[in-house]
Amino acid sequence: MSSILAPDRTDHKPTVLIVDDESAPRAALTQILKQDFHILTAENAHAALAVLNDHGVDLVTLDLKLPDRSGSDLLHDIKRTHAEIEVIMVTAHGSLQSAMDCIRHGAAGFLLKPFNASELLAISLQTAQKKCRLDQLRPALTDSTALWGPEPACTKTWGTLVSDYRAMNRTRSLSASECDEVSPLVPLISDLLEAKDRYLLNHGGRVSFYATLVANRLDLPIAEQQSLALGALVHDLDMISLPNRYVLSLESDRQIHRPGLGAKMGRAMGLPADAVQIIALHHERWDGTGYPFGLQEERTPLLARIVGIAQEFDQLTAEQPERTALPINEALQQIEQQAGSAFDPTLTELFCSTMRDQPQQQSG
Repeated sequence: MSSILAPDRTDHKPTVLIVDDESAPRAALTQILKQDFHILTAENAHAALAVLNDHGVDLVTLDLKLPDRSGSDLLHDIKRTHAEIEVIMVTAHGSLQSAMDCIRHGAAGFLLKPFNASELLAISLQTAQKKCRLDQLRPALTDSTALWGPEPACTKTWGTLVSDYRAMNRTRSLSASECDEVSPLVPLISDLLEAKDRYLLNHGGRVSFYATLVANRLDLPIAEQQSLALGALVHDLDMISLPNRYVLSLESDRQIHRPGLGAKMGRAMGLPADAVQIIALHHERWDGTGYPFGLQEERTPLLARIVGIAQEFDQLTAEQPERTALPINEALQQIEQQAGSAFDPTLTELFCSTMRDQPQQQSG
């Protein structure tokens, strides 16, 4: 099968839009980035949106304080109308909370003035490279329906995609943070989830983190911990098959989620059997009323039961466009109320005690 990735544009010099109302920071950013980027500039939010509508832009460096509106508001607009454009926040008025808010709403990074030139250049190049990878993957998610179609075409197409992705990254080296010792498939999985919807990647990453905390308390073997981390990250793999017109939801909607399809895709791409089980069975319930098989109690494997609790916790505590996040203690109380019905009672107790032992910081 021929390549299913969009053509690589390694000869394409990315374009950065520098948005800052002060001339000195604009000049400094231009000086640092001009060798590796085409440079566009804007002094305010109104001018920035006009540039974005008229030019092909890959990356925006965005000041948090602008004269006509806040940088965070402009970030929201950019992500709503130009979701594929990457944004790095640069500000002299930063705080941990403002950084978390911007990252939560789609910023790729957050730098404080006075910025370190080498750090700024490194994060800008890394972010531009990520955008190039995602731009190559997005057409495959739109056009290569065989990725979630019938066999044997499904397995063959996934094999081609994995091979293409590895070849792409042999010519464009991944940074240390993008390499993964658990599975060589993790960078591809992460890019696929983000290419579909960044919230899907963030949700998987948080669920993987929570599940790993529980695995540490259970003292599971390293191989099982690795399968758990991987399966939790990719537990909603089926959602990359949804048409783009659908708004991705983290709710456990049986009309949206097709865990059997996700499991088939996981097998086709070569995930370990334990990770595939997590994808297939994390919507089962302790009382047997879950789906797709209605498994009861310990007939659902341990790792899938852990992910079932972790993903419910994240649904309750992560901010979503149409719902406010619950405080952590309130979310844990709701989970405890479902012990013996939705969730394994013993695991529920362990999960809630583990979360209460963590520093109390709202997830996002």
